[in-house]
Amino acid sequence: MSHVILSRGKAGTGKTTLAKALGKELNIIVLHKDDIYDTVSNFTKNNADRNKNCFEILYKLLKSSIVSDVDIVIDFGFNHLDDVEQLKSWIHKNKGSLKSVLCTCEDFIWAERLNKRKLCPLPNQLITNIEDLKKHYAKMRTGVLEGELVVDTALELDYLVELVANYIT
Repeated sequence: MSHVILSRGKAGTGKTTLAKALGKELNIIVLHKDDIYDTVSNFTKNNADRNKNCFEILYKLLKSSIVSDVDIVIDFGFNHLDDVEQLKSWIHKNKGSLKSVLCTCEDFIWAERLNKRKLCPLPNQLITNIEDLKKHYAKMRTGVLEGELVVDTALELDYLVELVANYIT
């Protein structure tokens, strides 16, 4: 059975850093939404269309991974709880297994990380101000998925990788 490990959370909370370290530790592929989004942005100017395309690509790649019985780490925000519940259901329906990790950090650390992004934002980093992001996320049904591991990414990365590796096994 293919295992899908989801690193999710708000922009700038450390999910990409954790996903990369976890993929390296476990020697498995990491799929980053940012990579897909940045490529799609070269062809699609509308943000909603870019996101739609990213999720269509994600599901096609996940289908291939599950059919091939290959484990994969996905680094996608999935901040809408409805979206992550739909992903979980879809993975189980396709005979895969999902382990989700919600990345969080305190506001002062989050603001510091976002301020660094302001210097050279990528195409997918449309909002780099913490107050604007809080307003953005306030419109969503967010929360913790049942059985999900919640980690504070301000902690030491090696510790977090070990914690997540133990959680997914």
